[in-house]
Amino acid sequence: MTRALLGLDRDELIPNSALSSARTATVFITMTATPEPRIIRFSLLDLAEQVEAFWQRHPDARAYEPEVGFVPQSRSSTLALPLAAPAAVLGEHIGDYVERLSPSEEVQVVLLLQAGAMAFGCWRGDELVQHKAVKKYVVRGNGRSQATHLKTRGKSRYGSRLRLQNWRRLLGETNQRLADCEAQFGSFSRVFYGVAVRTWSDLFEAAPPPPFLRDDRRLQRLPLHVHRPDHEELLRIRRQMLTGRVILPA
Repeated sequence: MTRALLGLDRDELIPNSALSSARTATVFITMTATPEPRIIRFSLLDLAEQVEAFWQRHPDARAYEPEVGFVPQSRSSTLALPLAAPAAVLGEHIGDYVERLSPSEEVQVVLLLQAGAMAFGCWRGDELVQHKAVKKYVVRGNGRSQATHLKTRGKSRYGSRLRLQNWRRLLGETNQRLADCEAQFGSFSRVFYGVAVRTWSDLFEAAPPPPFLRDDRRLQRLPLHVHRPDHEELLRIRRQMLTGRVILPA
């Protein structure tokens, strides 16, 4: 080995034994994983108990975004309310929420809608008072809805006209069912929906229109993944809506 290669004077050359040791040495890097937070899930039936316990531990907690729930100033823990629980007001103190918390008989609707499939349920308190699931032929062989295909490609034949007609009928029937449900059971307290953005726009362009406006404060998009709508999927989504979480540090 030459001095030019090592950049050393002859007296500073590294002994061969040291070089050999350096080549065979193994360096171990210890990766420290971030500890996972502890998550305690609870039922809507235990909401009052969980909220009061969180208030005792974190008396300064306030409500932030609906999907976040109550968070103390230290941000050490989070109380995520069940979606079906009485909604907290942005910035509301947890003590004020506890004071107004009472058994709820809200009329809540869950609407799931995708190309060719719709499922909706109406709950008054914890009772499912009305539900419906419908499927129609509106999807092309490539899996795209006819309405989406026409907006991007434009050609129309008999099959496509039939699919588009079925789609419009499904939207209109959905809106009519929602209106009939509200007429029978009273004004909806909240409407939870799992609908794609484009499909949501189609719903408001249908005849008749839905019994609510686009900017209605009762509307709340479901922050959950929705599979193809049917009655089983409707019940699965509702079960998730009845579950809250207390998130604690590890």
